[in-house]
Amino acid sequence: MSKIVIIGWIIELVGTILWLYGYFATGNPSLIDWHANTPWWIAEFLPNIESEIGMALVFAGMILIYWPSRRNDQTAPLDPANPR
Repeated sequence: MSKIVIIGWIIELVGTILWLYGYFATGNPSLIDWHANTPWWIAEFLPNIESEIGMALVFAGMILIYWPSRRNDQTAPLDPANPR
């Protein structure tokens, strides 16, 4: 695993912990009025600002984990029928 993937996992775990804290604890009001702008089942997942920040960290970590690395592109075997 590369360092970026490890950092992505750490960010994702911190985001999950923060989202769980925000989901189960009463905190500050949310930045976006989710109940007015989204269906109820989406609004229930983001009740306050802590859960919103946690969800944003989860998505940021996911991008770091699944973004293709340059090393994979350079070491990929060439197809003899379709050279680059």
